[in-house]
Amino acid sequence: MSTTTDSIRGHHSILEMLDRALSRSRLPHALLFSGVAGIGKKRVALHLAQCLFCQRTPPNELSCCHTCDSCKQMAAGTHPDLIAIECPPDKNILPLSLIIGDDDHRGREGVCYEMSLRPMVGDRRIAIIDDADKMNAESANALLKTLEEPSANYLMILIASDLDSILPTIRSRCQLIRFNELTQEDVASLLLNQQLVDTEEQAQQIARMSEGSLKTASELLDENLQSLRGNITGLLGRHPFQPQTFSDAVIQAIDDVGGNTGAQRKTAMWIIKFCADFYHQSLQCAAGYQTVPAAEHVERFVSGLPGEVEDRIETIGNLLGRMLQTEEQVHQNVTLPLCIESLSQDLRNIQTK
Repeated sequence: MSTTTDSIRGHHSILEMLDRALSRSRLPHALLFSGVAGIGKKRVALHLAQCLFCQRTPPNELSCCHTCDSCKQMAAGTHPDLIAIECPPDKNILPLSLIIGDDDHRGREGVCYEMSLRPMVGDRRIAIIDDADKMNAESANALLKTLEEPSANYLMILIASDLDSILPTIRSRCQLIRFNELTQEDVASLLLNQQLVDTEEQAQQIARMSEGSLKTASELLDENLQSLRGNITGLLGRHPFQPQTFSDAVIQAIDDVGGNTGAQRKTAMWIIKFCADFYHQSLQCAAGYQTVPAAEHVERFVSGLPGEVEDRIETIGNLLGRMLQTEEQVHQNVTLPLCIESLSQDLRNIQTK
């Protein structure tokens, strides 16, 4: 997988910083890219690697030709001097075997061994360790020696979503680069450019709830989640609000994912996000702040609230506040059915004051 700066959104300041470091021959031997998942950290890492491998551009510039053999190998994901690992989808911990080899090949396979070899093309080797925050203490300690005794022109890039999970001994040997979340406009643009959505309206709708992460935006495209969102927001927009119907639907949706507690809480968080987004849209509609016309069901909900404009704004603000309170409760591992039932009654009370 190769990348271009056109596919990197929201991180131009980081690209400029890396470019300056290269121009001054001050690129560290180890970098730690930190930020929420799905914002482009790996894209930047791959772009940096391709620029360093490129055979037709100066080594002190963050640029690549896309046409030399090295660039073509990067595009095909076959460059022999790029060692890239990540946590397998079915595991929660980055396997030690990826760092130093399995039991039968300990010390003769894995990132540490690969980074001890001479480059096969050019004069450098680069390792990209995605999900570095999923290393356990044994894996981190095994990697430590390679970080402590770097070879010339060798670069290691660690990528982490949870910086607190990286051992201090690892962090102290890497230059930390923090990545910000993408803007809503960046996420919408990436969704359209990658043809993940068909329309600008859909892109904006998904981007609004993505929390600056293309990964979250991609998850939101799941048909089941889209259907759940439609059902839940449909119930929220009813006048009068029916708390029992709402709580039954939410609890059923949570039960439908099975007995896995983590999956149930994740579904609950999605539902809370859907509700909060609905009320946020309603608040903008009531206040006349929306940049595009509100959806029909949002306008219908707002117009059905009693009182003057100021009264409606206050009511919707209270509804939104109650959703944020519920989000905190779910994070605190409260019992989900009790949490949802209490929420449902409060949503009705707020609307009938």
